[in-house]
Amino acid sequence: MTEISIKDIFGMLVRRWWIILVFAVVFGAAVYIRTNFFAVPLYNASTTLYVGKNTDQFGIETADLNLGSSLILDYREIAKSRLVAYEVLDELGLGMSAEEVSDKIMVDQKDTTRVIEITVKDSDPQMAMDIANTVAEVFRRKVADIMQIENVQIIDTAELPELPVSPQKRVNYAVGVLLGLMAGFGLVFLIEFLDDTVKTPEDVLKHTGFVVIGTIPVFSRKGRRA
Repeated sequence: MTEISIKDIFGMLVRRWWIILVFAVVFGAAVYIRTNFFAVPLYNASTTLYVGKNTDQFGIETADLNLGSSLILDYREIAKSRLVAYEVLDELGLGMSAEEVSDKIMVDQKDTTRVIEITVKDSDPQMAMDIANTVAEVFRRKVADIMQIENVQIIDTAELPELPVSPQKRVNYAVGVLLGLMAGFGLVFLIEFLDDTVKTPEDVLKHTGFVVIGTIPVFSRKGRRA
């Protein structure tokens, strides 16, 4: 098996640098076009809620803290339920299915606190904000109906997002160029490994083990050595 040194690898990359450059440019341009002309911008709107005693109750006991933390997982499922989605559809008059509304909703617990964040992602920033705020209000009412306890308060309402969260243009550009470089490197290695022709005295020594003792120069028609 022929051993390849770092010098050989560097040499083959230098000889065919233009292939790598072309792939990087092509991939980068393709990602740029897709990101700017075909990708749909998406916006996030978030509202936060507190799971605990309502404002009419006083004092927080250890049992209340443990109960509130365990209920957060239940509340997460309620927020993404069809029960909430159907009421959101009715209030906003949306022309979509309950499953589509649920798919737009993300519910996360803020670290180890009893604060949950409801985030809605949509291509329309106004729609994302409206759905997030409506989901929070409907969710608060449904928890009171289902759990028979009013222990959810809205902390922050969702605001109109100004910038999209996706696509992340710079990240996409960098990924496109990186993929192009990798494809270019791969093609260069493939070409070099499939090329078994002998071009230099070093190739003769490498492939046969024999040392070249002489070469025949090639002259052009004008008598100059080529």
